[in-house]
Amino acid sequence: MLLKYIVSNFKSIGHPVEFCMIPTDENTDERFLTTLDADGTKIKVLRRGGFFGPNASGKSAFVESIRFARDYIVESKKSGKNTGVPQYKGNLADLDGVSLFQFMFYVDNNVYEYGFSLTANRVSEEWLMILKNEELVPLFTRATDEDGNTEIDIEDEFGCVESMERKLAEILKTSIKSNQRNQLFLYKLKENGIERAEKIVGWFEKIQIIFPYSKIQWLPVMLKEGEDFREFLSKTLSRLDTGVNRIKVQENKISLQELAAKKSLPDELIDEIENNSSGIFNSDGKYYVFFEEQNKKTLLQLKFEHKLNNRAVHFNINDESDGTRRLLDLLPILFQMEKGSNAIYFVDEIDRSLHTKLSKYILNTFAQKSEDALSQIVFTAHDVNLINLRDFAKEEIWFIEKNSVGETLLKPFSDFDLGEGQNIVKDYLNGRFGAIPVIRGEQ
Repeated sequence: MLLKYIVSNFKSIGHPVEFCMIPTDENTDERFLTTLDADGTKIKVLRRGGFFGPNASGKSAFVESIRFARDYIVESKKSGKNTGVPQYKGNLADLDGVSLFQFMFYVDNNVYEYGFSLTANRVSEEWLMILKNEELVPLFTRATDEDGNTEIDIEDEFGCVESMERKLAEILKTSIKSNQRNQLFLYKLKENGIERAEKIVGWFEKIQIIFPYSKIQWLPVMLKEGEDFREFLSKTLSRLDTGVNRIKVQENKISLQELAAKKSLPDELIDEIENNSSGIFNSDGKYYVFFEEQNKKTLLQLKFEHKLNNRAVHFNINDESDGTRRLLDLLPILFQMEKGSNAIYFVDEIDRSLHTKLSKYILNTFAQKSEDALSQIVFTAHDVNLINLRDFAKEEIWFIEKNSVGETLLKPFSDFDLGEGQNIVKDYLNGRFGAIPVIRGEQ
């Protein structure tokens, strides 16, 4: 589970912003909390977090920073390539061209802090720490000087000097040469079978990023799991008053050559299908899901059954409303929760194309299903009706806005004192908490 995240110098984020999933001492509402045991220390953690703010305030940039850091950790970088970090474009000299990504998280009954900083062409710093006796103790630290010389220190807590993993780590630290200055040491440890590094990188691999309509890409994998997933989607879409009674799948195994000839697909699309084991594409206004099986592409077309005038009528996915398609992004989260899968979900614009009641259904159902799990959801939204203390703890709500020089800032709702019976939505729209659009008069 995520406990804390700090990022700086990324897109609209200039100076460091900190997001925390640890509640204040005043919060004792167990509806919102999970208690972790880390080295004998009990830690309470929130399972949800929501960002509210105007358009162009940096909500998507925050989610994109998580995606960038996750991908940098789990995919590594090729030798000699630049880091590719998109930095803040404002003129803030004290940022010194360095971007920071720092996580505190819980995995395998331990709390770790892992962080790294990047310039345009190298890893500047990297460190891994573990919580012991309520203090963070270093496992390794790394620093690179202005001449590009990298120094890595393997600390005593990593393992005794004679252990195989410690010896291997000592050898690997010498392999960071000048042409590998953009690569993370953690990935090298994981790649060479260091068990602790494998578990930590595995934690990052479970971070799932969901932008609007992006997770329809889940369908190829999840449809292969069988009828239970289709049944779940069918029942839930029907319950949520979308008009969909059932989802059906038309399947056709076909070679790529046959597929290209049958559908008259452009060469660019054929190359994309050939180079991906699964995906979704549009042809003649219809969406098709494909995945590879025994060197052949299995082609699936989703059909959504509606009852119109007492008749079963089948729609293609592109015929469905934006709201139904948005639910197809989000409902697999709840299905995975039912299956006992633990993950951290970052959802940009969770309320996009959804009625308030549907957004609340997703978030409240997640809270219920995650009571005995190690899952979390962090979302961005514009729907002010979600800012309420019946369904959310104060610490779950964050306000995001830009300052006078265009930097993204974060403010937790828990920083504000509230009077009894206060109308939170009215106060928010009146600007008491900031993070609202400023509409200027015509000049």
